[in-house]
Amino acid sequence: MKTFLVSLLFVSFLHAQSGVEVIRGGTFDPRIPTPQSVLGYSIGDRFSEYHSINAYLERLAASSDRIRRVVYGTSLEHRTLQALIISNPRILARLDEIKDNNRKLTDPRTLRSKEEAGQLISSLPVIVYLSYGVHGNEASSPEAAMLLAYQLCAGTDERTTSILENAVVIIDPNVNPDGRERYVQWVNSTLGRKPDLLPYSLEHSEQWPGGRTNHYFFDLNRDLSWQTQIETRQRVKFYREWMPHVHVDYHEMEYSSTYFFFPAAVPVHQTLPAEVLKWGKIFGKGNAEAFDRLNIPYYVGERFDMFYPGYGDSWPTFNGAIGMTYEQAGGSRASLAVRKPNGQVLSLKDRARNHFITSIATLETSVKNKKERIEDFYKFWDSALHIPSPTRGYIVSGDQDPTRAASVNEILLRQGIEIYRLTEPATLQVQEYFVSKPFSRKMPAGTIFVPLQQPQARLAQTLLEPVTAVSDTFFYDVSAWSLPVASGLKAWISQSPLPAKAEKVTSAEAPSGKLIGEKTAYAYLIPWERHGAIPMVWQLLEKGYEVSVARRPFATVGRHFSAGTVVAFAGSNRDSLATDLEQLSRQFGIDIYSCSTGLTDKGISLGSSYVSPIKKSSIAIAVGAPVSSNDYGELWHLFEQDLGIPFSAIRATDLGDIDLSKFDVVILPDAGNYQSVFDSTKVDRLRRWMQSGGVLIGIEGGAQFMAKSRSGLTSAVFKSEKKEDEKTKEEKEQEKTKKEQTKRMTLFEKEERSRNERIPGTIFAVLVDTTHPVGFGMPREIYVLKGDAAPIELSEVGHTVARFSKDSVQTSGYASRDRVQKIAEAAYIQDFRVGRGRALLFAESVTFRRFWSGLDKLLLNAILFLPQPD
Repeated sequence: MKTFLVSLLFVSFLHAQSGVEVIRGGTFDPRIPTPQSVLGYSIGDRFSEYHSINAYLERLAASSDRIRRVVYGTSLEHRTLQALIISNPRILARLDEIKDNNRKLTDPRTLRSKEEAGQLISSLPVIVYLSYGVHGNEASSPEAAMLLAYQLCAGTDERTTSILENAVVIIDPNVNPDGRERYVQWVNSTLGRKPDLLPYSLEHSEQWPGGRTNHYFFDLNRDLSWQTQIETRQRVKFYREWMPHVHVDYHEMEYSSTYFFFPAAVPVHQTLPAEVLKWGKIFGKGNAEAFDRLNIPYYVGERFDMFYPGYGDSWPTFNGAIGMTYEQAGGSRASLAVRKPNGQVLSLKDRARNHFITSIATLETSVKNKKERIEDFYKFWDSALHIPSPTRGYIVSGDQDPTRAASVNEILLRQGIEIYRLTEPATLQVQEYFVSKPFSRKMPAGTIFVPLQQPQARLAQTLLEPVTAVSDTFFYDVSAWSLPVASGLKAWISQSPLPAKAEKVTSAEAPSGKLIGEKTAYAYLIPWERHGAIPMVWQLLEKGYEVSVARRPFATVGRHFSAGTVVAFAGSNRDSLATDLEQLSRQFGIDIYSCSTGLTDKGISLGSSYVSPIKKSSIAIAVGAPVSSNDYGELWHLFEQDLGIPFSAIRATDLGDIDLSKFDVVILPDAGNYQSVFDSTKVDRLRRWMQSGGVLIGIEGGAQFMAKSRSGLTSAVFKSEKKEDEKTKEEKEQEKTKKEQTKRMTLFEKEERSRNERIPGTIFAVLVDTTHPVGFGMPREIYVLKGDAAPIELSEVGHTVARFSKDSVQTSGYASRDRVQKIAEAAYIQDFRVGRGRALLFAESVTFRRFWSGLDKLLLNAILFLPQPD
């Protein structure tokens, strides 16, 4: 073993006819094709396109008995999602047995004894899963994946054969093929005969939207916990077949940097065991030894933490692996080659080489520590069954919105989290989310209970707990999340264990609604509290039915109907209305009520002027620079995938020039600076369109553009943009004190204060005006994930639809006391009348990563209820 380590990683890249020599002095099977022999160029000479990578991997799989190529899915743009399973042929012959035995370790309850566990541990190879290219414009790692696959399939040296005899290596060579192909096609089209090393030249300035994200512009490295994207769902299903012991996610960062590998930065999520830190150091040492021998610079323990559970390093760690992120300097700014600030030239060849080096080092470290790593893998699952905690489980309400609750259950089940349904009523000691005192509550039969006495206790707690344990003030991503809260569902912490009268749930069945009452009716009433009512009503509009919204509450047919109830009058529609409503109620899980009279028991009559027609709106959404591609992607996914509502994507640069009268609603997503594309003439066109009845919706940067200090389309004032004469005496004094303190601060103190003042993504309570059309169907108090954007000052002119609560502003995550005080009693949503039209300002996104889905209705209400019928 000493000789094994001394020979570690002397790597060189040679432009030889036979291809690239990846381990100096290594020997190879000449029957196995090199990358160059198939691609027609050496790795690093150009960016490999999707079809070229596939062609090489297919040839490799057909040429070697060490590899199995598995297609586990298809991307949204119909590209193959694949993995390479590489090992000794004798191990490949028993893959099903290996997977079965490894899965037994993930549920110690199925084992008869510790001795049986020990026997399984001794019999298993270490399973190492390497994921390349989750961010498409961090494009060097799929090149390294081809090198690694060649090395493992063709290498005949002792080091390679040792890996193959002790490990199953899973290579996902191109996690995000759609994003990468978007980047590669662009960058290859900009390259000349030689790379331009200037970092601000064309080949280094990637065009909008960039290749980082998938088809819908989603960051797949934030989605593993929530699985909103089809690529993630397919990947998680395949990953869970294997449940690897080691997982590495390969990335790139700014081109001016060096190379990052674990140990991770703090914070590390408090539910993870101490072994996570131990293994980060072990693998870090293995990588460091490899880089030290080649004088390659690197760093550890900075920036990249293990707190948010949706990363490609943290999510595998919550699933028993040691999950790690490796970051190579590069990214889209590096192109094929770039001159760094220190004068050195960084090439694609260098970047692929470094990822290859850490790939080999990780495999060798895994093999060297095989038994101990698998023992800790088993210990992870076994210890989860015995974590002491007053919390015994979580209960998510299914009464409020059964479809949303079923969606939460499905997310949990896809990740192997056990959930149960009460078969009889049970009285439990519970604590409602964000309420301090526990109390006894009788839970009805059918209640969903997620116990923490299960192997997936750590992940279950992390996804469901209302308040994250914050131990730091710096977060690489958000500092708070909670699946029930994000879904807009009521939930409880249970201090009582799982009742005996409960059955295990194995699938999340979507509920079916029904038409209640006679089909021959005066009108049909659709309650607005449940999310499924939105796509249902849109389908009615698409089918040509006339529907209206009740803007005041009423009572009839033995129940209360809130403002926002949708009314379909039989007399205004064709005879097929009842049949279609019955079918739609089953499809969307919504109960629809028929009534035989326009008279009501209480509140407005159905013929009241407060019952007004709903218009099938024509919608435009700004796209392209300077719009945030992530924020546009969230809206695109919401409308197209979740709701089936059509819209037109219009370049932001064109919005001020087109005929806006064709649209009822225009949405300005978050953006860098809309003023760069809207001059005063275009702003005037927007204003005239609103005055004629148009509804303009601005989200974060879009809302800021609509403010008084920018376009002047509204009189809205954001807290960060108050002029000196608009500030209070107290605000002026605070600013003066801060300036004086700054004069005496060290550089470190300034950086710390800036970091401490940032809101990284924190849950705040917001109060909603449920009598306003935008608030219809929403509870009085909601929970939003607030980032660092400034809220809006309360206004006498603009109507405050939603505002931050003074009493319970911050509920989970990090925010400094000063920032919390400034946010209190500020607006989250404001509505301004502009002639016959409206301007609606959202201080921040209500569709964050699409997992924060409980706020969708606020935006969709504006689209359905604010436009005036012609």
